[in-house]
Amino acid sequence: MPSKTIRSTRRTRVGAEPPAPRDEIIKRLRRIEGQARGIQRMIEEERACHDVLDQLAAIQQAVRGVSALVAQKYALECIESIQEDASDAKTQATAVALVDAILRAPR
Repeated sequence: MPSKTIRSTRRTRVGAEPPAPRDEIIKRLRRIEGQARGIQRMIEEERACHDVLDQLAAIQQAVRGVSALVAQKYALECIESIQEDASDAKTQATAVALVDAILRAPR
């Protein structure tokens, strides 16, 4: 069975540096903020409920995406901290903190 190729949906210029995780998170949060303002306007303009619900679903999905980025950044930080101090106690404490953070992330 041939392997599937996974393609990124993010478009970058050839030779361009990918955005830093922090910058990507801020950009997405600003987009979510704009979506929330748009929903406020929709309600003020008494737009159809199904349109508002569609936009609310879009915000929920966007928040999940940001949560995934933050969790990924945290996981990388945890792994790096273990590599600096690979003691069993440090490894166990880091694993517990990482699992706790993952369980708190919205689904």
